[in-house]
Amino acid sequence: MISFEHVSFSFADELIFHDLNLTIPHASFTGIVGANGAGKTTLIRLLLGLLKPSEGKIVNDEKKIAYVSQTTSLSDSSFPATVKEVVRLGLVGKKPQLFLSHEDKQKLNDVLAEFGLTALRKSLVNELSGGQLQRVKIAKAVIGSPSMIVLDEPDAGMDHESHDKLIELIVALHEKRGAGVIFISHHLHDLERADMVYEVRDRGVFPYSEKEGEHVAL
Repeated sequence: MISFEHVSFSFADELIFHDLNLTIPHASFTGIVGANGAGKTTLIRLLLGLLKPSEGKIVNDEKKIAYVSQTTSLSDSSFPATVKEVVRLGLVGKKPQLFLSHEDKQKLNDVLAEFGLTALRKSLVNELSGGQLQRVKIAKAVIGSPSMIVLDEPDAGMDHESHDKLIELIVALHEKRGAGVIFISHHLHDLERADMVYEVRDRGVFPYSEKEGEHVAL
């Protein structure tokens, strides 16, 4: 569970959030929407502990949170590493290992198969499509068995087919693995199976309603 209790946050004398109260239950599927510049990124940075509230407190009972950023190009992964090597990094943690245990090798093979990456295991990541690269990034996050996964518009720049496959993959993460999911999206239909959808607006976070959300750039 993650709880924001009377949280306010300002940046460069600009008030971003005021008296924010929000509870995200453990193992829930939570959708986040909001106009550009409304504060979605700031909300996530507060949740991840990268920013500290100006007032109030954030209680985080999750054992491990994995973060998956947007994919708009391959420039952030244009280095000579294979799919297998990148996903394997999710197992390494703070102690680099030259050799994996039999158990970790099996886990790596299972995750590659689960994400449809077995045939691409020796491919360089800078040769992948946007959809394939995002599957690699999510697989790397998942292999470390996080209790919650935060996905920041992971479908950005994808074609329709890749987008649909990715959404099904995210839903499966929640339903089959039982992982909590926080999914930031510009597409409401991506969040149809979410337990709750919130809108970031007016220096706060509110349960989404179509009436209030008419102004949201989705």
